[in-house]
Amino acid sequence: MKKTLCALIASASLMLAGPTRAGVLGFDDVNTAGDFASLSELNPYAGLNWSADWYAGDNSIGGYANAAHSGANFVVNGFGAQDMSISSATGFNFAGAWFAAPAGAGDKAGWINIRAYDALNRLIGRTGNVAIGGSYLWVAGGFSNVASLTIARDTGWYAMDDFTMTDATAVPVPPTPLVLGIGLLAMGLGRRLNRHG
Repeated sequence: MKKTLCALIASASLMLAGPTRAGVLGFDDVNTAGDFASLSELNPYAGLNWSADWYAGDNSIGGYANAAHSGANFVVNGFGAQDMSISSATGFNFAGAWFAAPAGAGDKAGWINIRAYDALNRLIGRTGNVAIGGSYLWVAGGFSNVASLTIARDTGWYAMDDFTMTDATAVPVPPTPLVLGIGLLAMGLGRRLNRHG
């Protein structure tokens, strides 16, 4: 009984430490080498499928010095594409992303509009038209269990960075000290039970 209890506690702490698809996508792991790189060629990138006109770039590209919110990389709607999409077979929770109109683009987007759809392609939320400019602006989504997002704009180009999401099916990963504490507690309890048993 005592060994079973210790095994259960140890197993629970390992399950809590399991991986999840979560966080902020800064696109800094995409090799752009001073030019634009197709993000769809990396599908699924970060567990998501990116439509064909998403391109990753870095702030060394002429006219795009303002295009990265953090780090050096960002993504743009290539060739000024109208409706860009991001999808996932497993669903995700979309918190939001940072948007700006790149300084060097000839035709700059004046607004973006994000629409979220579920697995049955039903609209589950939208931001409405959100005005963007040369400085980054956080556009909040707050959409849960999203199968796909569509990002529309009025005209021209926009840059997006720090795309923030969590996996809709994952249990949130606890902080490392909590997992470590549970493991130490299990070890201590096991020693104590072995001394008294």
